[in-house]
Amino acid sequence: MLGRGDGVANGSWSCSMVGPRRGPQGLPGRRACTVALVLFVALLARAAAPLPGDRLAPFTVRTGNGAPYHWQPARATVVSFCAFWCDTWKQQIPRVELAKQSLEILPIDFLNVSVDGRWMDRAKGAPGLVLADEGGRWSTSLGIDRVPYTLVVDAGGVVRWAEFGIVRSQDLIREARAALEPPKTGTVYLAFDDFPWKSGNDELLDVLRAEHVPATFFSIGRNVVADPAPVRRAAREGHSIQMHSWAHTADHPDLARCKAAIRQVCGQDATLYRPPGSEAILGPDGKRLKLRSVDPYDYLDPPVDELVRRVALAVRPGAVIQLHGGLPNSVPALRAIIANLRKRGFEFRLVGGAHGP
Repeated sequence: MLGRGDGVANGSWSCSMVGPRRGPQGLPGRRACTVALVLFVALLARAAAPLPGDRLAPFTVRTGNGAPYHWQPARATVVSFCAFWCDTWKQQIPRVELAKQSLEILPIDFLNVSVDGRWMDRAKGAPGLVLADEGGRWSTSLGIDRVPYTLVVDAGGVVRWAEFGIVRSQDLIREARAALEPPKTGTVYLAFDDFPWKSGNDELLDVLRAEHVPATFFSIGRNVVADPAPVRRAAREGHSIQMHSWAHTADHPDLARCKAAIRQVCGQDATLYRPPGSEAILGPDGKRLKLRSVDPYDYLDPPVDELVRRVALAVRPGAVIQLHGGLPNSVPALRAIIANLRKRGFEFRLVGGAHGP
């Protein structure tokens, strides 16, 4: 699953926080949202954008008519950040309006924030209150660098849902209703493919040991034989060693050979198989386990904060987080991922283990 805001979100555009392109008449160009001519936010000290589990601090901005607006936690709130020089608002606002109409009788406030306070006249008819973040100071302090960006915040000020890109009305309706209820927590599963790796095995295992988090390692049989030490350590420290084919080939996985290697090296009897290039996990009977996979494409080496963001926005109870070790950002991202999920009340277990599915 790609992170939202990577050019396309929910099948729709997201927009970099850059100044608008002006045509000969001084008007914003149609594709202003894709042309980075003038940086809008100061990225040198940019904070990470709010994620589920974060708290939204009280803030003060101005309404469209210049009056100050003070927000503090009290009611569930939907906050939609838009740039009215970017065409994406034309799709975002109607979808938020549909959600507001569906939720009219519930105690939920709707705020629409112009991230730089410009072209506020375009916001006429927007659902709820329209606010102007003049100069983008508040948006910048939150680390928002792409719009639309939508938050659902509960009455305690905790972000319950966040989405880069144009929202789906049904998603917003579902998550806004959920913000009126106690947060849903449950089990999540850390799973690592291609184990053991050429480097970084001990560093990653150190993090898991320090955090007391179990993980499931889908292993390459020939790597297990070539470098048995990290496999033995992982098994000794309570992790599950499972199969990812003998030589990372889905056409000829040679599972019997892979299983025998794992048993010989660490004494575990592997019963699960994730085919190379797949999100599926197959059980002993060859049938796919009914688990939702979250694949943040960590092997493409996104920055740490981007990798954490992709996982945090996509995780739901029962999700298998599909990661790889031996990557430059594996260890620092893993620490932040664990911290975010623990803060949200999730519990880590082994796939197919005594407490797994």
